[in-house]
Amino acid sequence: MIQRVRYELSEAGFRVVAIRPGRITIKKTGLWLKLEPLLGIWGVFLLDEREQQVIEHAQNVLVNSLAQWSLPLRSLLKHLSEQTRCPYEQLNDLFLATEGMTFGRYVVLQRLDKAIERLTYSNATIAEVARQTGYQDEAHLIRHLDAERGLPPAHFLALRDARMGQKPHRLVTAPVGMN
Repeated sequence: MIQRVRYELSEAGFRVVAIRPGRITIKKTGLWLKLEPLLGIWGVFLLDEREQQVIEHAQNVLVNSLAQWSLPLRSLLKHLSEQTRCPYEQLNDLFLATEGMTFGRYVVLQRLDKAIERLTYSNATIAEVARQTGYQDEAHLIRHLDAERGLPPAHFLALRDARMGQKPHRLVTAPVGMN
């Protein structure tokens, strides 16, 4: 598909500098009016430099926010919209065009990745990781892991234990005197 897009753009008189999924860089040309309909055939839309900067800024703010705060999803989305000075609806449209998913979905997946990272590389419990990454509670994180990755938290805890050379982590402990 990438080669096809490159060929079609070249045939239309554009000089393609770089092309990768989600991004095409072309040398500035006077043919802009001709470009948008051509790209629209493939479901590709033009972003101006400001829009690209908004997306990159939102991604950077998100990374910093996930590292510093454990905001619930709605609060996190509101915070990101305020920080980028871009209405949520516009952010949503930009992310849909560039990332192939809504802004909310992008944030949810980034937050889940942060939770997985903490389960795998820290000594935090599932409840602590849930709290640190803005989930309502441990059960919410567990349901989300299962729905999105098809894996329970025990999988990531086992990876952590194997990495640290420890015995496998037990999620359920028997009552005293029942072992």
